[in-house]
Amino acid sequence: MPHNLNLPSAINPDASYRARTCANFFGIGLSTWWHWVKTGKAKRGTKLGPKTTVWDGAYLLELKRALIAEVNSMGDAK
Repeated sequence: MPHNLNLPSAINPDASYRARTCANFFGIGLSTWWHWVKTGKAKRGTKLGPKTTVWDGAYLLELKRALIAEVNSMGDAK
């Protein structure tokens, strides 16, 4: 399977990112990212226009830390 070269190597906490980059950062598909938003796993982004939504880099880093902590705590429960 070819590697996705669009994966961001680092998220800048001071930048804003569109949905495709968010999905790539978490290693999920775009439709899964939108599902996370719809179900509240990820917060709604900031609408810049009718077809443009962005998320703050600082939020994405915080969400990734929270998800990792959640997975780690599940392992501790065993």
